[in-house]
Amino acid sequence: MAVAAGYPIESVDTAIRILLMLKDEPELRIAAVARELGVARSTAHRMLTTLQARDMLRQDPATKAFGAGPALVELGIAVMGAADLKAAARPILEQLAERTAETVHLVTLEGTELVFVDGVEGKQVIRAGLRTGHRTPAHTTGAGKALLAVLDSAELRRRYPAARLTGGTEDAVHTRRALESELDQVRARGYGINQAESETGLTALGSVIHDARGGVRGALSLSGPSFRILPARIDELSAELRWAVEELTTRLG
Repeated sequence: MAVAAGYPIESVDTAIRILLMLKDEPELRIAAVARELGVARSTAHRMLTTLQARDMLRQDPATKAFGAGPALVELGIAVMGAADLKAAARPILEQLAERTAETVHLVTLEGTELVFVDGVEGKQVIRAGLRTGHRTPAHTTGAGKALLAVLDSAELRRRYPAARLTGGTEDAVHTRRALESELDQVRARGYGINQAESETGLTALGSVIHDARGGVRGALSLSGPSFRILPARIDELSAELRWAVEELTTRLG
């Protein structure tokens, strides 16, 4: 049961109300926030940009909507108990980046979004950049597909109630049926693959991290330019990814 503070500080209460709106709406628009708080649009805009300045929110440059920022993501990770996962994974990320010369990330799944928790950039001159703190549609990524493949069909349909999917490039899957078919392939080979589906010219592999009891803790992602991660190299990189996941599972155990 929520208990009202005896002497609430209005500005703090307002900030909390805005952040709690993200539980139901992954993206916040100025008009909706103004309506929810009963304030003018200009006031709502100042509140949102203040939270953005502290990295609690981020604004999509295309849609102008506000979503969870990197500081809020980091806070959520710590509260959820993923901080120990990040600490355990860090040396594995460093070793995997060294062994493959490609960029690697530790990621988790929140709803239908992939959250980049930590990463180590590859040493190649042309490489995938770090995305720590960012979010992206899970169905457009290799690691996201690996995490979605763990879900049963009922849970998958709960997260994707619509037949059409949005996000990613023209090479991404855009229907739930196509996603379900691809997840069958992920389960068969043991890892997910993103072939220019999240970004043109990028290829990435992803594999799920389990703890010693079999629980899903997140996933590891390995990414680089498509001209270097060619089909002939996929087996080599998937083996390195499998090694890293097994090492991390041992550490978590």
